[in-house]
This record gives sequence, structure tokens and C-alpha cells, in this order.
Amino acid sequence: MRSRLFIKKGFTLVELLVVIGIIALLISILLPSLGKAREQAVKVQCASNMRQWGSALQMYVTANKGLLPHNGRIILPACPNPGFDLSWSSSILTQFYTDYLTKNKADGQRQNENVLFCPTQEKHRLAGLDPDGTRGLVGYFILFARESKATPAPNTNPDNNMVYNPPKFSSGGEWVEKKKFSGKYKSAPILSDMLQAYNGVFGGDSSHMRRDKPSGGNFLFEDGHVTWYDQKADSTRQNGFSIDLGATLGGFQCYYRIFDADIPNNNLP
Repeated sequence: MRSRLFIKKGFTLVELLVVIGIIALLISILLPSLGKAREQAVKVQCASNMRQWGSALQMYVTANKGLLPHNGRIILPACPNPGFDLSWSSSILTQFYTDYLTKNKADGQRQNENVLFCPTQEKHRLAGLDPDGTRGLVGYFILFARESKATPAPNTNPDNNMVYNPPKFSSGGEWVEKKKFSGKYKSAPILSDMLQAYNGVFGGDSSHMRRDKPSGGNFLFEDGHVTWYDQKADSTRQNGFSIDLGATLGGFQCYYRIFDADIPNNNLP
């Protein structure tokens, strides 16, 4: 019998380098697409959270003679813990969470799917509960039933120092003080993502961060629809943005003001 000699042939160094190069090229092409897909999924989840807020608020308003949950700095008998700033909630609003918004969830639940927080908003979720055990700190800006520091009122929470009508936005306080749906500011948003800077620098408080700035934010409106607005230069304003300053607190600047002709005094001259 004739014996046969089998020689195993392997890859040459050049062939290996070519294969590695092709794999690296494919990764460089696919990674941005995967990142965009993940980002879009997060936006959709965030918008879904907000729509749940919208449905819950509609139910609350229907059951409470048209009134939104009191969330301002005035201390009431039924509201010993008033709300303040833009993300701290009053006793009445935390009760709203339990009765309408998070009815079937445990108090301490702060996972990524929690409706009280944007999936990208980590800082407030990780801050834990308030000392009194309530879920007062949320991961969205709540833009209704507040009172501005500029509004004189007795029996108010001294911790509330937020100014909702910074320069060139004189109607800001009136906007966020609305107690009912409809009316003058029916086209203005009632809830938004957190877009917050300190001394002009965006940080860990904000949602949807990209390259140290928010890429934009979701906004909830009275009729329950949610719209995404990019945080980018707006051609209608000199050196302006599509989302701009809405409130201030010391060095903090809170961006929830959007430019829409339907919202009174919301476009700078």
C-alpha cells in the first residue's frame, strides 16, 4: 500500500492580519448603529414613562374637580410636606404616585424601569428615599401646581428658592403655577426630562447625556402626548437653543423652556 502524506495547512500571518482588519472594520461600522439603537430604545422607554404620568394625571384631575395635585411651596393641612424646586414632591404628589402612578409597585423600587425616573437619570434614583420615608425626589422636572419664590404667600416652605421666571422669561412662574389643565398655558409641557446645569456646566443630574451635554429631552403635554426636542442651536434665535433656560436656583440652571409659538411669551423677541 502506498502511504499518503497529509500536510496541515494553517493561516499565514498576512491572512490573519486581513481577517482581523475585516473584523475591526465591521465592528467600527456596527457599533455606532448599535449605540443609536440603544439610545432610541431608551428614549422610547422614557416616553412610555411620561405617557403613564399623563394617564395618571388625567385620572387624578377627573376625580378631583379638575385640580392637579398640589405641589407648591405653600404648606396646607392636607400637605404638611410641600414640594419645592422642580423634582422634590409634596405630600399630595407622593400620595398621587401611590394611588395612581405606581399603584402596584413597592415604595423602595428604584430600578431602571421605575416610572418615576428616566432610564438615563441615575443620580436621583440612587439618592434614596427622603428622611421621612416618602418618595419625594423624582427624576423628571414637574412643571405644574408650584409657586414661585417671587409669589408672596404665607406659611411657605423656606427651602423653596427656585425662581421660575428668570430674565427674559417673565411668564415662567405663571406657567408652572397653573393648578388646572387648559387655560392660558394649555400648550405648555407639564413634565420634562431633567436638563440641569451648574454654573453653565451640565453634570450627572441631567438625562440623555452625550459628550457632556444632554442630547435633548422628552416633554409631556396636557393631552397626554410626548414629544422629543433636541438640545441644539435654534435658527429662530440668535445664539439660542431649542430647549432653553426655564428656572434658576443659585448656580443651577434648569432647562425645560421650549420654543413654540403656541405658548405665550415663550419666544424671545
